[in-house]
Amino acid sequence: MENNNSNAGQKSSKANKGVVVLLVIIVMVLAAAVGIMLSKLSDQEKEAAEIQVFLETQRRILENDLTDLQGEFGALQTNNDSLMNLASEQQERITRLLAIQADNTYRIRMYQQELETLRGVLRSYIVQVDSLNQSNLALRTERAELSRTLAAERTTTARLSEDRDRLTTSLQIAQILAASDVKTIGLNNRNNETPRVRNITKLQTCFTLRENLVAVAGLRDIYIVIVKPDNSVLTNRTNATFRTYNGAEIVYTERRRDVDYANKDIEICIFTDNDNRLTEGNYEARIYCDGYVIGSTTFSLR
Repeated sequence: MENNNSNAGQKSSKANKGVVVLLVIIVMVLAAAVGIMLSKLSDQEKEAAEIQVFLETQRRILENDLTDLQGEFGALQTNNDSLMNLASEQQERITRLLAIQADNTYRIRMYQQELETLRGVLRSYIVQVDSLNQSNLALRTERAELSRTLAAERTTTARLSEDRDRLTTSLQIAQILAASDVKTIGLNNRNNETPRVRNITKLQTCFTLRENLVAVAGLRDIYIVIVKPDNSVLTNRTNATFRTYNGAEIVYTERRRDVDYANKDIEICIFTDNDNRLTEGNYEARIYCDGYVIGSTTFSLR
């Protein structure tokens, strides 16, 4: 009976030890599993932190790239208003994009896609600006060349105008008639020459209107201006004036109308009545035609 109880106690003790061992094993397995899980969780947290750091780094890089790209759009210089408006729209687009918090992979990818799109747009704008600048440069070069050509043409025109003016002046000078052998004498009542004032009834001025093949043939008015010793003009007419080639108005003594000039020598004499207007002294007689002095002479009366 005692042996049976002893055996039963031994069996019970062994059973308890087995349970304890099993529990210990289970605890160890659970501890190992927990350790493995904690280790994995730590690795995951570390990996998540690394991913977050990477995402933050990528976000800052992309934001910097977008900011730089925004500045490049702003730096575009062109006179094309339409292109500048488009560039301004792209800058506003980047401003809206930067306002988005890119804190996950999807938004980072969206940043990258937008960045590439905007870079492509910028490249196309740069090509257009370069093309416009080249066109403007070509236009400026062409305009400068045209300006030089125009200046050269103006210089040539001015020179031709000067040459023409010189030729015109030379022709005008060549067309001026000339009077030679001009002589003024006093005549008495018998038409005999006398230098004595008290005996003179009239003055006779004769000259030869010379041949000029360049001058225009036709009717001419000849004026005689006799200047007295006191430098006044001998005249008995009112409003007896004519205009010279430069517009000056001169009082004349006598006028011979409608002389028919045919480019050949003509002998002309013009008479002036005394009318008691003559005084002793030195006189000068000037002959005018077409507003020019064409001859002159001096004489003395006593």
